[in-house]
Order: sequence, then structure tokens, then C-alpha cells
Amino acid sequence: MLLEANVRKMLVSGEQWGGWKGYQLPLSSDYVTIWTPIGTAMQWKPGTWISKAYGISYFWPDQWYTIHLSYYPDGRFREAYCDIVLPNHDYTSSARELIYTDLYIDVVVRDNFSVFTKDHEVFERAAQQYPIVRQVQKQAYQALEQLEQQAKTWSGPFSVLPRRLPTKDVMTLPVEQIRKAFHAALQGPQNSM
Repeated sequence: MLLEANVRKMLVSGEQWGGWKGYQLPLSSDYVTIWTPIGTAMQWKPGTWISKAYGISYFWPDQWYTIHLSYYPDGRFREAYCDIVLPNHDYTSSARELIYTDLYIDVVVRDNFSVFTKDHEVFERAAQQYPIVRQVQKQAYQALEQLEQQAKTWSGPFSVLPRRLPTKDVMTLPVEQIRKAFHAALQGPQNSM
């Protein structure tokens, strides 16, 4: 049985922008992975919607990013949405809640694996309004540039992200079988550029 966990996306103002319930997917001790099944209520400030895709969110302690993957119901890659965030060292695979603070700029990978960045103007406005954003502006842009390049070559943190969903039976399989399926997916030709 997978451990339930709440994910909360915070803004630097302290306001919660989004949140959802997922399940700890114990794939590695180097990062935390949250599984979000189709049908999950995604609660965002503009409104709640029901996920029509499988989702996996990856959190690395003390890194400037978190990466959210989504997959079509048939398991094909749909999108990677990479938030540039304030680093957080509190991510563990036993956490019942994962909170990240978004810095507004993002790297997006489309289903055809084309890559773009977005929300630079939102980030610049936030830098004028919030001292913390101004203080980390250089590091945030460096992380954005590096993550964009890594997304284009599917390297760095992307090297542990499956380009096709290895299994949809996450809630019913034993953990060791889940790990094997994910490991096998990372070795396959469909996971290389």
C-alpha cells in the first residue's frame, strides 16, 4: 500500500496556488516521487478540476526545480511541467505533505518533446514586489537555463523520468514490481532522445 501525501504549491506571497492528493511512489532515495491517478481532484486557486491524465511529480531536496509529468490514459507522454522553485531540504519518502514555493518561471516539454520556457514577465513583476525573488533572481534564471538544456537532451534530472508510463497499476502492484517496471522503462530505447 502506497503512503498518501498531499502536495501544496505555494506562491512567495505565502498564498496557496494549488494542491492535490497523491501517493508516495518509493522509486529512489535521491528524490521523492508522487503518483497522481486519473480522476484526482486538482484544487487550484482559479478552480478545481479532475485530472484526465496520470501524473508523477518529482521532488529533489535542495534543488531549484520540481518536475511534474503527465501521461495520456494509454501511457503515452503528455507533458512535463517544470517549476523553478525555492530549494527545500524537507522532502522525504515518508512525508505526508510536500510543499514547494513556485518562483513563477517554468520549463515545459510538450508531447512531441519540444521545449519552451514561460512566465518570464510574471517572474520579473514578482522580483519587483518580493525581496526573496529579487535575492534569488540569478540562481532562478541559471536553473531555468540549465533545466531547459537538460530537457532538450533528456539528461540531468530528466534521465530518471520515463518518457512512457511503465505501468498504470501502481495502486495494486507490490513496490518492488513498480521499481522494476520504472527501472526497465528507463533502460529502453523509448527513453532516449
